[in-house]
Amino acid sequence: MSWLIRIHNADVFLNGKQVLNSIDWTMNKKENWAVVGVNGAGKTSFMKLIFGELIPIEGGEVRWFDNEKHEPLSDARKRIGFVSADLQENYVPSTLCKNVVLSGFFSSIGLYKKANLKQKEIAAYWMEFLEIQNLSNEPIGKISYGEARRILLARALVNLPDLLILDEPCSGLDVPTKELFLHTLEKLAKTKTQLIYVTHHIDEILPLTTHVLFLKNGTIFSKGTKSKMLTGQQLSRAFDCHLELKKTSGRFWIIGSRLKKSRNPINHPN
Repeated sequence: MSWLIRIHNADVFLNGKQVLNSIDWTMNKKENWAVVGVNGAGKTSFMKLIFGELIPIEGGEVRWFDNEKHEPLSDARKRIGFVSADLQENYVPSTLCKNVVLSGFFSSIGLYKKANLKQKEIAAYWMEFLEIQNLSNEPIGKISYGEARRILLARALVNLPDLLILDEPCSGLDVPTKELFLHTLEKLAKTKTQLIYVTHHIDEILPLTTHVLFLKNGTIFSKGTKSKMLTGQQLSRAFDCHLELKKTSGRFWIIGSRLKKSRNPINHPN
């Protein structure tokens, strides 16, 4: 396999409004991407395009896993894991965490089919790998947000996906809990699963990230290797705000910011 995702000339409309414009992008093997943009830049639409929930208009195409032909979307989805803050809200609070993890085998919300012994062993392995085995018999509604995100991560990993999409997974987490979750993600560097991490927080981009894509107003503003993209100049242009960066322990931090001067200043009444 030389590439995981290939998007060509994709224009996407939602409720009569264009949300993505002329998207061309390829994710190759051994790459981990961060998709970055301000709120409203098109990040969620971009992820839905990759996952097949949004379809480009005629002339655009999305291909998965080195397959140039049209393959059933269900086949591609079996090889993609997905974690988001919204997914957590879909579960009944009384659902046991072990059943949340097991539901990943069936791509369901809740467990409507009995898991076999092998599936239970795989689920137990990932819960131990992510250090959440003690939560197995706890209801998901009674654990912390950070613990629940790790449960959802285990759910996504049970099928050994080739690609894991993390859509703003640290949304709503406090700083210590966020750092614990990010530390957990770094463990995935030991696996063969590749990542797409969606965020508007630069400090969440982990050392295992190899490439960065900036979205702006529904278009790809810039893309490339992490070292070329994570500069003050690139960020300032992508965010329309003067930003200063510092790299510490393999991660990047915004250490200064100021708004650009408005071309149309507001005239206050006398």
